[in-house]
Amino acid sequence: MSFSQDLIDVIEAACQDKNVPAVRGIHLPPARADGTPCKKFGAVELADGSCGFFSTHFDNALPALRSAIKSTPILSHCALSLAQEFASKNTALCALGLGASNALSQHHFATTPHQLDLAPDPLVGLHPRGGDHVGMVGFFRPLLDLVPDEASLTIIEQDARFLGEVGRFTVTLDLAQLKDCNPVFITALTLLNGSLDEVLSHCSTSARIAVIGPTASCLPEPLFARGIEAVGSARVVRLTHFREKLLAGQPWAETVAKYCIHRDQYQGVGAGGSTAARQ
Repeated sequence: MSFSQDLIDVIEAACQDKNVPAVRGIHLPPARADGTPCKKFGAVELADGSCGFFSTHFDNALPALRSAIKSTPILSHCALSLAQEFASKNTALCALGLGASNALSQHHFATTPHQLDLAPDPLVGLHPRGGDHVGMVGFFRPLLDLVPDEASLTIIEQDARFLGEVGRFTVTLDLAQLKDCNPVFITALTLLNGSLDEVLSHCSTSARIAVIGPTASCLPEPLFARGIEAVGSARVVRLTHFREKLLAGQPWAETVAKYCIHRDQYQGVGAGGSTAARQ
């Protein structure tokens, strides 16, 4: 089954027999002069203040998102119906569906005893050592200086523009290069573009793997079921300031708290939470 359907299933299980908050707002970043979004993320806000990030990192993002919002009865409706759009073949609706899934996940975390680790390190506990061959799927510039000089680093990118980047790393379009990498850090953008399972199929079964990024703020059961060891993401903790800064196209890092969840410490929602390793 696809990651999107697996996540929808676990979201539905978490929402079963509960009063699910409605969607209060969908927040998009402003456009640059060329029409592209000035920030990589938007957010779905629920009536209880829970927020879920979605990516604007796809072609024609802002017009497509605005069209989807206008044509779909979203506001004041149950967020679960929007979360189910994560399985849509329409990229904009899929992005909004992931945002709603993330918002409902944050609602779940806020209303259950499970505590998130709000003081994680950027490498979510998967610390490379000298001699390791580190893999990154997505160009995580802030993490580059955290990889030891004695370790080698291969970065997998879909965007050929990154092939010109110069440093103590190799940038390639070839996923097959992941086979010798351990640990591996995967961008949460793979959740939206549907490439996560393909990426994982190229990783060694012994590799320690993390998915990181704001759009990975979902319930982690489907990720852990795929053998992923840790998830690093963020939750909004200063809602009013976050909303103001996002809508103004300003940096909003100080309005969120980063967190991580480790597979061996997580108490799931009781459905879809298998932690079986990759086959």
